Amino acid sequence: MMAKVRWSGMRVAERFKIAIVGSGPGGISAAARAAERGVAHVLLEAEEHLSNTIYRYQKGKFVMDEPGVLPLRSPVPFKAGSREAILDGWNQSAQQLKINAKYKHEVSAIKKEGAGFTLKCANGQTIEAEFVVMGIGLQGNIRKLGCPGEDLPFVQYQLDDPDEYEGETIVVVGAGDAAIENAIALAKQNNVVIINRKDEFGRAKKGNEAAILKAIDDGLIECYYDSAPERVDALSVGRKKGRMILATKNGKAQLLIDRVIARLGATAPRGFVEACGVTFPNKDPASVPAISSQYESNVQGLYIVGA
Repeated sequence: MMAKVRWSGMRVAERFKIAIVGSGPGGISAAARAAERGVAHVLLEAEEHLSNTIYRYQKGKFVMDEPGVLPLRSPVPFKAGSREAILDGWNQSAQQLKINAKYKHEVSAIKKEGAGFTLKCANGQTIEAEFVVMGIGLQGNIRKLGCPGEDLPFVQYQLDDPDEYEGETIVVVGAGDAAIENAIALAKQNNVVIINRKDEFGRAKKGNEAAILKAIDDGLIECYYDSAPERVDALSVGRKKGRMILATKNGKAQLLIDRVIARLGATAPRGFVEACGVTFPNKDPASVPAISSQYESNVQGLYIVGA
């Protein structure tokens, strides 16, 4: 059973057996198992909803249940389906299992204290727990364009519903699955240009790679290979909102645009994880924390799940 205790400053902290940070598939599964077994737990989510990564997928996106070799041991369903179907299934399971989820509780610090942990939240709340399960995944800070103009009002870093846009000239920057899916969906009723820093779409799933190459060959989408944004300017004169200057293999190019959608991935939240005392095997930015076969980190009692 959850209890309330006092900590320095006379603020009231809630205490649980397990605190789970992040409500992606790993975090939800951990919380569901705790709820199923009657263990005092709390699921801490920074946003107003479960699984922000999938929530931010574009409307109608088909979500793969990969890798398919992993057995489903969670009471929460997870099979390939639309973004909406998966989120509905998880929300229903959370309600049915009575998962104790706290939204708008972004964890800003986790400190090992004695036999347990103190978790500080950005909203001023404090949680104490005997064990911590960290399920924040690899999505940290959104990777921006990295050039002047990257924060202009018509430059965005996600696409919720492609049907909201019609008759625009839209530049999609990126060569991964998200960029390809956005570009193809937008091309139905917009003029779309995709910017690829390389000369191929090798990072994408085979189906997406084939789809974008066909769209380019059919003239539905224009592609600039071996190119990168050099600058984005806002325009006060003319029909278009802005102008993008590209550095291409053939020199500079100028695009008059209404919107930029950059899908460049994210940098892993390594700094936060290390601040919690967790060690990594090397300095490679792509490396993951060192954990045991039971997913326990070098910090006793702090477990890391998810991808």
